[in-house]
Amino acid sequence: MCGIAGRYNADGLSGDRGNIMMMSERIIHRGPDGEGYHIDSKAHMAVRRLAIIDSEGGSQPMYAAGGRYCIVYNGELYNYREIREELQKKGHVFISSSDTEVVLKSYIEWGKLCLLKFRGMYAFCIRDTKADTIFLARDRMGIKPLYYAKTRDGTFVFASEIKAILAHDGIEASLHIPALDNLFSFAFCVAPYTFFEGIKQILPGRWLEISQKGIIEKEYWDIDIQGNFFDASFYDIAGQLNEELRKAVRYSLVSDVPVAAYLSGGIDSSAITGIYSELSDRKISTISITFDESDYEEASYARQVAAHFETEHHEFKCSVTEKDVFKFVYAMEDPLSSLLSLPLYMLSRKAYELGFKVVLSGDGSDEILAGYDYFKLIKSMDFINRGIEGGCRVNILRSLFPALQNRIQADIQHMFLNRFPVHHSAFPYRFNLYPNKEKLFSKEYLEKYSENNGQEVFFFDVNKLDGVPFLNQALYMETKMRLLNLTLPLSDKMSMTNSVEVRPCFLDHDFVNFAFKIPPGYKLSVLNEKYILKESMKGFLPDVVCLRKKQPLQPPGQWFIKTIKPLAEYYLSKEVTESKGYFNHAITDKLLENSAGESAVLNATAVTALFVHMWDDIFIRNKII
Repeated sequence: MCGIAGRYNADGLSGDRGNIMMMSERIIHRGPDGEGYHIDSKAHMAVRRLAIIDSEGGSQPMYAAGGRYCIVYNGELYNYREIREELQKKGHVFISSSDTEVVLKSYIEWGKLCLLKFRGMYAFCIRDTKADTIFLARDRMGIKPLYYAKTRDGTFVFASEIKAILAHDGIEASLHIPALDNLFSFAFCVAPYTFFEGIKQILPGRWLEISQKGIIEKEYWDIDIQGNFFDASFYDIAGQLNEELRKAVRYSLVSDVPVAAYLSGGIDSSAITGIYSELSDRKISTISITFDESDYEEASYARQVAAHFETEHHEFKCSVTEKDVFKFVYAMEDPLSSLLSLPLYMLSRKAYELGFKVVLSGDGSDEILAGYDYFKLIKSMDFINRGIEGGCRVNILRSLFPALQNRIQADIQHMFLNRFPVHHSAFPYRFNLYPNKEKLFSKEYLEKYSENNGQEVFFFDVNKLDGVPFLNQALYMETKMRLLNLTLPLSDKMSMTNSVEVRPCFLDHDFVNFAFKIPPGYKLSVLNEKYILKESMKGFLPDVVCLRKKQPLQPPGQWFIKTIKPLAEYYLSKEVTESKGYFNHAITDKLLENSAGESAVLNATAVTALFVHMWDDIFIRNKII
């Protein structure tokens, strides 16, 4: 299954045959007689059932113990075979080969502690009719989403997608006011909140139990950042990293359907591709996307890796229509200030067209192994702050921001680096999409924001990072912020809307814990990002891949605005801007005027404002795409 949904109210949990399931973009209700389905009139788009393991025997909802227990489940349990054997030894009898049944019977056997045995990505709900409880849980890293809301009459509604919750008559779509401000500070809405008032997400590594006594939510897992680092040589740890990554890839290959791999030509996807190729007894398939009018070109690297491992390589050019833009904004649900949604949407669509339901990816490596440029900035901030004399500051900043041309530009950049809203040692920089966002917002929105700005930025205690090495503090923050709120939602939502499941091998929880025990200097050596990963792959991957500088999989904003110019002109027009009331039309006019320019900040801001206005049309004003 590619989604789950359900409800609970004061009269108890919904009946055995009243469970609601979600497949792809549609809400589907099992009929009262248990046979057949009817389509909810509020749902949109075609049904594509996504079944990976035991497609026939794993139908949901699934029952056990004479109907006492019922499960709806989204995801994959990679170690289900080992757990199944353990349960069989304890006397459990299985009627299917699916991991869904293993999850259900694990809960029957071990209760909440079953979560500690699971390896994979999942979101599920289990109902116990005898205890009159409902138990929901989400995987450790938050790879699979799980949302919930409460209606005015006290009904608890949950689902894998926000649009499934919005289909409930008791839920009204409206903006969560602080979310828009967060979008222009972080490039995303901050968990557990969403862009929709009253709709939240269950956080990674947590479970939630509902009973007549109320709702309890607890954390069952978190990254171990307090432990000691490995006391071994660099090359011993690099060798161990190679083995741990191979183990993670091996687990991720559990499937009854063909598996492909995304290949950009970067170190992450190349490592996954290479390991997968060695583990496979047949030629594997790889998929790459290329861009026109881009400042970088990765296709040649992807081709070299594909040739090196003799993969069946599929390369195609990124293109976009207005219809595509509506589709991925609809699929995304929460607007983001990232154009990464476009290539991910196109990649998953191509994977589906090629007949693949499962694809391996390199997602997560940057967040746990220090792959982004701003990790270099974090490491350099002390020198930057002290390097006023002799042009030291200018030299350091220009090494990090090559576009800077002189001391004045460097000083301006330095000023922005010290404007981060959280005063914590892990945040010496500020990621702010639009530095003067107060001017971007309308007077109407700013008034609402001043009345509703009581939201905590972080759902975790930043003080727990005290005493943790500087880089690991920032890496931990990235897993809780950018990974959870940007990287993973983009990957999951863009793929699942095309009925494709993406498996981020680097986010196997054992591998993540391993990565956080690597001495920080091994991950970021001087200003060489993901140094230990590159060294662990030397001799295995083509040298050019291990030596090349990281390049983001991101289509250029200037090209995007130019390609869908009529759409941008409409949604950023004075008339539309004033009717929606989020932004100052004088600023959106300037954004539109400058969209043909080379300013990355202005182009990104224009794209984000465009997405917000489209989101408003689709979800708030109920315009059908």
